[in-house]
Amino acid sequence: MAGKVDTIAEEFGIRFIPSAGRIEGRHQSKARRTCQKLLKNHGPEHLRLVLGLMNSKKNRGNWTAPAISAVSWLVLNKPTIKERRDFLDLFDRLNLAELLRNAKQVNPTAPTATMRVVLTYELERMIMEQKKEKAA
Repeated sequence: MAGKVDTIAEEFGIRFIPSAGRIEGRHQSKARRTCQKLLKNHGPEHLRLVLGLMNSKKNRGNWTAPAISAVSWLVLNKPTIKERRDFLDLFDRLNLAELLRNAKQVNPTAPTATMRVVLTYELERMIMEQKKEKAA
């Protein structure tokens, strides 16, 4: 399993480092266990989708376990958002690092669960904003 998750991560330029290590570049991550869990529970295509969504110019380098888990949760649990034609454009406008900072401020003891809520809220806010602009 470890070899497979590393191979998939390498497709996105991600190198896993030990959890006690210090991240020194945009392509390093300590989230190997999170990615292994996604691979085991949801398969390689799901992991590729999650990492691919996060691999935008703005978000590349935010390979944290809370961010990866939140994006995975969104893809699995919010099909009405994921199936929108403009989903990729909306997602590319997100700043995952900022959302994670907000999640940690709101609830420092549960950043992953809070990140799911913050991420969903922000996407829904963007969708409502678009609807208002079209109605105007």
